Amino acid sequence: GRLRIEKELRQTNAFLDSIIENIPNMIFIKDADELRFVRFNRAGEKLLGYKREELFGKNDFSFFPKNEADFFIEKDRETLRSQTLLEIPEETIHTKKRGARILHTKKIPVLDPQGKSVYLLGISEDITEKIQIEQQLREFSLAMENALAGIARLDPNKKFLSVNKAYAAMMGYTQEELVGLNRMSTICPEDADKAMAAFEEMKKDGKA
Repeated sequence: GRLRIEKELRQTNAFLDSIIENIPNMIFIKDADELRFVRFNRAGEKLLGYKREELFGKNDFSFFPKNEADFFIEKDRETLRSQTLLEIPEETIHTKKRGARILHTKKIPVLDPQGKSVYLLGISEDITEKIQIEQQLREFSLAMENALAGIARLDPNKKFLSVNKAYAAMMGYTQEELVGLNRMSTICPEDADKAMAAFEEMKKDGKA
């Protein structure tokens, strides 16, 4: 009985270890007293540029600028005090080899049977590229909106998905009025056939 239970526990622990090790986000565990690292996974090593052996037994002040370490430790303490999950949507961390990265971090207190915080579990996703892409899309949208040339996006049924200020002004509508309208309905009937033919020609040329 006891040997079987011990074997099952070992198998369960090995399974959990494998999951933690292979999760693509950084996972770390710190002790609650001095907030020193006691556990680290492969994604964390890759992100920070340190081997776990270099991290074990040390806290954030050994690896990050003081203002960053102060912020991390403050959030750790807040999590342990409140004994609830703390979510940090964006935090900057300076890594050893990859420069500044932006993380989305969740910090979770780990309690003993008496309800005392004994460990702090952290899960961090590197969202640097996602933030950069969002910024580029915002800049592109702004450039389109403020372009002097009229620009419109249509769905397959030739309904307006979006138009910029210049296009709306040229058509004599507001931007809000045009979205959802069929392109042909904005043209007087006698010009509609001519416009449709011209539009099909533009499609062939790859201009619409």
